[in-house]
Amino acid sequence: GEEDEEDEDDSSLDGEDDVDADGDDDADDDGEAEGEDNEDDINDADVSASARALDSGAATTVGDETDSEDEAPINTIGNVPLEWYDGFDHVGYDIDGRKIMRGARGDELDALIKRFDDPNSNRTVHDALHGVDVTLSADDIALIRRLQKHRYPHADVDPYPEMIITENEDKLHPLSNAPPRKAPFLPSKHEAKKVMRLVMAMRSESYQISVANRRKQDDKDRPNYQYLIWDETPDEDLKHHKRLPAPKLQLPGNAESYNPPAEYLFTPEEEAAWHKMDPSDRPLNFVPHKFGSLRRVPLYEPLIKERFERCLDLYLCPRAAQKKLDIAPDSLIPSLPSAAELRPFPERLSERFVGHSGRVYSLSVSPSGQWLLSASADATVRLWEVSSGRCERSWQLGAEVRCVAWNPNAELAMAAAVVGSRMLLMLPLQREADVQADEASARAAGVLAAAAGVAGDSVDGEVGGVPWVRCAEALAAVGVVWEVSHAKSASSVRWHHKGDYLASVAPDGASRAVLLHQVSKRQSGSPFAKSKGRVEAAAFHPTKPYLFVATQRHVRMYDLAQQELVKKLNPAAKWISSIDVHPSGDHVILGSYDKRLCWFDLDMSATPYKTLRSHTLAVRAVAFHPKLPLFASAADDGHLHIYHGRVYSDLLTNALIVPLKILKGHKITDHLGVMGIAFHPTQPWIFSAGADGDINLYTG
Repeated sequence: GEEDEEDEDDSSLDGEDDVDADGDDDADDDGEAEGEDNEDDINDADVSASARALDSGAATTVGDETDSEDEAPINTIGNVPLEWYDGFDHVGYDIDGRKIMRGARGDELDALIKRFDDPNSNRTVHDALHGVDVTLSADDIALIRRLQKHRYPHADVDPYPEMIITENEDKLHPLSNAPPRKAPFLPSKHEAKKVMRLVMAMRSESYQISVANRRKQDDKDRPNYQYLIWDETPDEDLKHHKRLPAPKLQLPGNAESYNPPAEYLFTPEEEAAWHKMDPSDRPLNFVPHKFGSLRRVPLYEPLIKERFERCLDLYLCPRAAQKKLDIAPDSLIPSLPSAAELRPFPERLSERFVGHSGRVYSLSVSPSGQWLLSASADATVRLWEVSSGRCERSWQLGAEVRCVAWNPNAELAMAAAVVGSRMLLMLPLQREADVQADEASARAAGVLAAAAGVAGDSVDGEVGGVPWVRCAEALAAVGVVWEVSHAKSASSVRWHHKGDYLASVAPDGASRAVLLHQVSKRQSGSPFAKSKGRVEAAAFHPTKPYLFVATQRHVRMYDLAQQELVKKLNPAAKWISSIDVHPSGDHVILGSYDKRLCWFDLDMSATPYKTLRSHTLAVRAVAFHPKLPLFASAADDGHLHIYHGRVYSDLLTNALIVPLKILKGHKITDHLGVMGIAFHPTQPWIFSAGADGDINLYTG
């Protein structure tokens, strides 16, 4: 009976009409398969073929809604015969390695009963790979029918469309479609000649030599990997890549202890001197202190700043390996002549002028060298005889005298003194009633008298905004003739070499800080409309109408005739204290409060030719010798430094500067040492004025 039913199913499946490719008849066939089960029976042979296709892992899709991953085989035994699992209760393994148990399957009688009871039995096939029964859907049956009729599996595919719509991209076509030439397909004669030349060159002897040399060079350049790894001798190549370590900090000494020995503690004088020193010149960057115990030590305040500066040094300062040079120390010392060959110069203290009760600020020697004027804080100006050291005269001027200057003209025995805000013109050699007045003093008195006549009939006058007043009879009787008032306190006065002009300096006078005075016409005036800074000193050029004006940090040289700035000198000093000009006019020396002595060559540059830092405290005064190649400096350390300064007429030869002698003899009073110096006009002698009230004469 079962064989007859299978034959009927086969005949029913084979006897159906063909289905068109457009898919409409397929839909009708699908409807008939769902409605009439007996007419849609599928033979087992065709179904088994479809089942084998499904067992092989092929994805059956209809449209775009079916996912091939969902239809992947669950049994992952691979391509092995299924007969191997006939004796087991499972049919394979899933992707996780678990057994896939064999489904329950009855005998032939159970299959017959199920066939009659199950309405979908005619479209149910057995999946031997997974051991389960699979019911085919209407889409699966339609797909099988299309495959039996040798059609496309999907009804949406039209193999013979009426029109094919394509989009062609733009393409570049050659302008000429000529066939290629024959030459590119033939061997090149030019290249053949070049190859022959190369072959002949390679066979030559010179080529063999060059190849051998190249191989030797390659062997030499090739790194040598055969070396002793523990050898302490560094390789030559590694020396050039040596890492430079950071410089180590200096280890703390006994002075940094919280309980240092007594010899490391500062005395009050040493501590005061430490505070006055420049931070870069201090031997220690702190003041040692003593504490009874470690818990009493306070916080070190500059710690963060010092650590930060250390980090900046490590970060910004480049490191360089300094090569040790084998140089004899004697070769580094310049070959200078010995001091014995440069005599005469001041060497010893010969005489001391005692009489002032206060500081002596300034000294001035007469052109003849016989007389010496001194200005002191005891409000007096004294006249000394150089040969005997005796005080000839003394003028009481009522206030401390800051500066005194003798007229450099030997024919005029005249001097100028600065007292507060006044400048006094005096005749030092004139005696009372002119009884013992010499010729120079009488001539100076005549010049001053003529000045009064030129100015007019009036005794007093004001020219250029600066008043000239004749002194009182009491002062006029002792030789103090004229008084010139300034707006502020004056500090210094300098004569022109001809003796008719003089310049006074009032540091706080602003635009009138520098005043020029003409004695013969009794006129005064300011050469500058405004001030370029606080003026400290002024000096005339010895041969040209130039005026040197020294401010705190710069020196400006002005041409008074053309009224223009000629040159600006930059000494790199913090505070200029004094200035002097060489008798030739081509060189200038400056003293500063930061212990510098600067020599300028005006023909070279605006920076110092030499900077000497031999003093330990502020430099107060500098001076050139009028005749001899000598110059000197005086400072608050109480010392005078004598130098040999030879200037050559050859412009290509630099000046020769040789330190000669350090002269001592003054006591430091109120932290002040030597206040002023002056050379003798003809002899190798020098006078020094000290804060201790003494005047010393040093001779050769």
